[in-house]
Amino acid sequence: MDAPRMSWRMPRVLMYHNFGHPPAAGDPEHLFVPEETFRAHLSLLAEHGWRALRLDEFLATLDGAPAPRKSYLLTIDDGHESVLRTAAPILAEAGIPSVLFVPPGVLGGPITWNPVYAAERLSSRAEIAALAGTGMEVGVHSWDHSRMADMDAEALRLQVVRAREVVTEMMGYLPRSFAYPFGTHDRPARAAMADAGYQVSFAVARENGRFAVDRVFVKGTDSMAMFRFKLSLAYRFASRVAGRTPWLRHRIRALLSLVKRRGGQRSGDDQLAARGR
Repeated sequence: MDAPRMSWRMPRVLMYHNFGHPPAAGDPEHLFVPEETFRAHLSLLAEHGWRALRLDEFLATLDGAPAPRKSYLLTIDDGHESVLRTAAPILAEAGIPSVLFVPPGVLGGPITWNPVYAAERLSSRAEIAALAGTGMEVGVHSWDHSRMADMDAEALRLQVVRAREVVTEMMGYLPRSFAYPFGTHDRPARAAMADAGYQVSFAVARENGRFAVDRVFVKGTDSMAMFRFKLSLAYRFASRVAGRTPWLRHRIRALLSLVKRRGGQRSGDDQLAARGR
């Protein structure tokens, strides 16, 4: 039997990937968040009273500890070079803790799971190891960024256990958290997390208890209005329902498109007002 659902009022878990401007080949998955946009996100969170949590604090909420009404955990997937170059210094400057999920079997090489991003490289193991002792904790993102569904026991051991052993050797501490590549998971994958001793694992919208906590996918094309909406309970409800009910997904996408259009209109109105001044 699967674990009970997470409370609607759990802290938000934000999911980022890459930082900077998209490559010439394009960014079909909208993974690149410009540096100025990332800074704007952090400023908006601070100005509106959102508190950044350490992983320890987030884990405590899973065990029943109360959390601030407006709180979030900032997570980053994959370990792109821009994380160390751009995101880590910004977060350190702002004093914001975070969790970086890496696939140790492919660190230091190119992106292999999407040919559009093949020119992008991941940080090396040595570069990731340099994060030890900083406010950016490192977790596991499988061995080689494989989808975590329909795997046999041997494959699960590589992706869950061996990957954790290598990250432990890199960082000098035992990783406590895991993030499913592509957000994909099934019951055997979730059971493997529990059996291996992870304290939490993260999905995207397909929430299923402690070993599939839902996250908010922050896209580089999100307007500030969309970012604000993604922090809302309405968005959490919509994304969770869509994750469990495929036939509702097109309605959710229509709602998001409406928010995006309104956000774009607001931005245009602000620019016109500025010109008028």
